[in-house]
Amino acid sequence: MSSAVLVLSIAYALIAALLLSLNIATRYALWVKAAAVTVVTGFYGVTWMGLNGMLGWATAAVMPEEFRVLWITMDEPDKATGEPGHIFFWVRELDAAGLPVGEPRAHRVPWSEESAESAQEALEQMEEGELLNGRLGRNLVDDEDALETGTAYAGERSVAGAGGERPDFEFVRVPPPALPAKALPD
Repeated sequence: MSSAVLVLSIAYALIAALLLSLNIATRYALWVKAAAVTVVTGFYGVTWMGLNGMLGWATAAVMPEEFRVLWITMDEPDKATGEPGHIFFWVRELDAAGLPVGEPRAHRVPWSEESAESAQEALEQMEEGELLNGRLGRNLVDDEDALETGTAYAGERSVAGAGGERPDFEFVRVPPPALPAKALPD
């Protein structure tokens, strides 16, 4: 990730150098030069906002179907300000053998009572030293308006005959690894 930031920084430094040469060495009209400076300055801001997603902010993208849970935090809804709550999962995707692969990723899902209770139970088990895998379960969404207005979870998938599904999580304890049998001494 730091290499992407370095490459983008060098690229923008080169663009700034080209912009400086445009303003010094050419005879374009003043409005063309001012427009070029404004556009490049806007790109700096847009790039910075885009990099925040790459630098570890939690994503609302669909979670993997099966994952290793590394940690969970919860922010309950704030009734005073009306801010919705979220549950944050730090997870790694599981391969076909059930082993974690790839880099960890932070995911943000909307807070619900059922998901929060399930996440709290999983967090308590993790604090006791248990390794947990998780998988997405699917419960039908009761709120059709949430699906139509786009306020539902970003990972929802529609089902024929139903309004859609909302993720629910199932957590299972990771069994201890199976070790090969030791040879008996002669």
